[in-house]
Amino acid sequence: MHIHDWAMVAVLLLAGCGGSPGDGSAAGACATPAGAQLLLGTVTAVHDGDTLTLQVGATFHTVRLDSIDAPELAQAFGAESRQTLADMLLKKAVQVAWSQRDRYDRTLGTVYTANCQDANLKMVSSGMAWFYVAYQCELPLVMRQQFTAAESSARSARRGLWSQAQATAPWVYRNGVDSAPPVCAP
Repeated sequence: MHIHDWAMVAVLLLAGCGGSPGDGSAAGACATPAGAQLLLGTVTAVHDGDTLTLQVGATFHTVRLDSIDAPELAQAFGAESRQTLADMLLKKAVQVAWSQRDRYDRTLGTVYTANCQDANLKMVSSGMAWFYVAYQCELPLVMRQQFTAAESSARSARRGLWSQAQATAPWVYRNGVDSAPPVCAP
């Protein structure tokens, strides 16, 4: 890790994000769930509105933002969604709280900025991504409520992709069908 990278990690820690990078746990970090692993690094690339590359030392991780689904690049608002995520995170130090990988071996995580802003939630509240309800049951109730409220607010205010008369969800764009969201146990 370069001196600049260490300085950025120090800024994260001093900003009150805490964490314990030595053991990989997210205890004390930016409102991360208990048991989550923590990555501290710099965003080196933003692929689209929900996928980025994180450099941690000499290692690069592909990170898929958990709980959201952004428009595909070929969709309306795909480029805008990517640009919004890039403006927020590119070349910046972040922390990623994660606990699993997806079928493409990407790290599924919540990305926090240096001031502990939840970038995943920000993408939904700015109207640049959907709450990915297909996986909602993997979230605690309070987080489901936060994402639902953020999307509802963006829709009501017609922010971002919600300014379209008929926004097509990325999962419908990819698969041609809109499955009913799962019903979560209380």
